[in-house]
Amino acid sequence: MGNLTGYTLVYLNKNGGVEYLKEQTRVTFTKEELAAKVKVPAIVEQDLKRIISDRLEQCGLYYRVFSRTKTAASMAHKFELKDYSAEDKKLQDLVGVRINLYFDDDVDICQNIVENTFDVEGWSTSERSEEEFKPTKLNGVCKLPEYLRSEISPETWDMCIDDTFEIQIKTMFFEGWHEIEHDMRYKGEELWHNYKGFSRYFNSILATLELCDKSMVTLFEDLGHSLYKSGRWSDMIKSHFRLKLGEGTLYPEVASLLDEDKDKQVDNLAKRIYKTSKQTLVEQLLKRPKKTPINVNTIIALLNDSQFHDSRLTAIFKERDVYNDGREEIPGESRHYEMKPLIRYNVFQMNTRVDGSRIKDSSACDAVSIFQKSADIIYQWIVEKYGGLFKSMPRETVTYHADILAYHVAVNYNPEALRMNMHVRHMDLEVGGRIWYSEAGLEVKDGQVLLKVCNGYADPQREHSAQEPGVVFFSYPGYYKSIVDEVGIISGISCSNRRRILKEDQFSMLAAALKDPKRMFPVVLVISRSTPDGMMDEDWLGQFRVSDFTRTVWRYAHVFTCHESTGKKFLHVAGVDPRQIEDIPRLYIFWPGKEIDDYGPEDVENCSFGRHLEARGDARTYDIVRGGQAFYHKIVTDLREWNVSADMWEGFKLETLTEIPK
Repeated sequence: MGNLTGYTLVYLNKNGGVEYLKEQTRVTFTKEELAAKVKVPAIVEQDLKRIISDRLEQCGLYYRVFSRTKTAASMAHKFELKDYSAEDKKLQDLVGVRINLYFDDDVDICQNIVENTFDVEGWSTSERSEEEFKPTKLNGVCKLPEYLRSEISPETWDMCIDDTFEIQIKTMFFEGWHEIEHDMRYKGEELWHNYKGFSRYFNSILATLELCDKSMVTLFEDLGHSLYKSGRWSDMIKSHFRLKLGEGTLYPEVASLLDEDKDKQVDNLAKRIYKTSKQTLVEQLLKRPKKTPINVNTIIALLNDSQFHDSRLTAIFKERDVYNDGREEIPGESRHYEMKPLIRYNVFQMNTRVDGSRIKDSSACDAVSIFQKSADIIYQWIVEKYGGLFKSMPRETVTYHADILAYHVAVNYNPEALRMNMHVRHMDLEVGGRIWYSEAGLEVKDGQVLLKVCNGYADPQREHSAQEPGVVFFSYPGYYKSIVDEVGIISGISCSNRRRILKEDQFSMLAAALKDPKRMFPVVLVISRSTPDGMMDEDWLGQFRVSDFTRTVWRYAHVFTCHESTGKKFLHVAGVDPRQIEDIPRLYIFWPGKEIDDYGPEDVENCSFGRHLEARGDARTYDIVRGGQAFYHKIVTDLREWNVSADMWEGFKLETLTEIPK
């Protein structure tokens, strides 16, 4: 656990008296704590970068995008420097994206694109006085999309880290000197102490860079105006809008029409094009499909469709099929590919009862209230994940069905019958042909609220799998996490995120759970020797931290600990072979279906595990760990492998699902 430092904020009121605010708790964590708990898969950074790049590419801006995920050392250093607290201020830049633009006036355009793509919590800019020059940058804090938030280790959000990411927007001129300025000036103020002349010299360089930014835009605007005066329409468009244009010359009919209108005082088409702002054109480009080519003809066509509505231009562009003229053919687009059936692979499943044990309001714990709260959680997760694609999706829980190419949402909600089914799916942005899906069934039966969940992906049959042999995907959906955390479920017994110590008066309850055919949670029992002071001796587990282990697996496994005497008595009650009881301490896993695994100290000490660290392209990096830490990873992996391979629920038939599931 990180260090918690309490302090009380005070201030003087208008009468000069002292006012006390509530006590704040400053949080710090060590590098080792952060490295152990904060796990950010590469897909989070990659997807954010790709989403932004796709939008900027779609509207033709000149840009470069970079990204990074904070290292444990960097986070620990930041916790030391800043007053983070769980109540007021959390670290917000776990993941960062930097957008470098080539033109200064594209900063506002880019800001609008970000605001229409993500949920932005706020913007900040570099503070400068009239006498000082600094690299100008625009910083935004945005909410992580829910599907990417769910990829990050759940323990992350217990580390005073916000579920946000940072976006920096600045120009290329300042980007070149930003790192130097950051390291040699922001972090190296001592360099300039008593050397004002050098500091002034550095300011003059930054002032020159700012002037270059402004001058570049002015240069092209002035050039565009001169090209307009000269009747060079294609060059005017290139200079005025400053977008990445594809091949294509201006249609002769359009050029003639602009020539004819040149001297008109009213409805001068060329002048109207020149007077149209870059922001207006970008907004129209973003409304078009991504395959629309950007060239002088499509630019005029877009502006005519949205602004000018000139019938002569409309007729020309309709005849020419302007939006398809010049579209680049994707390699392999015209080839014939054999369609192959999709094969399903589970990454998480559950079939359990929702018992309302985590609802604080006891009046809301009846079956109807539990059903409604769970249904609302599922539906809101769908809205957060897919609402940006399906603009017409109602925000309240209803029956809803929509498709956009590879994106699909189907919800069948019947509050009178207390029943809900849903199926959603989307394409994988990394692996061609792969479809990810999530399915859930929720109903009240015999006074109990039953929940079925299936998360997974479907791949076409192929000779070589895109998944590395031996690698098991495991990911439960955000709505399942919310139902477990906020409503509560029971699988044999209620689940708990806290370490539980088994007492003799709980024997009958736990023994009944082990025999329950509906139990889908494995039960992990850790039996420890007793120390002279009556505590549990867990040295034999080394780095196997039971509390951390519990928080990792509690949404799909039960964890209990107990003293040696208590454990031996329970094992007899549970009908364990006496030969498996003598050597204590031990760890037992009671799998659904009556199978039992047991491990002793030698299993912990001799365990080794290839822990996956990161993936870059086709290269994977592993860290070989041994002893208690390796045993920790092994048991977590075993529990997850059992979950994805168990026969819990067949789910809906993905390959035949075209209507709302019944």
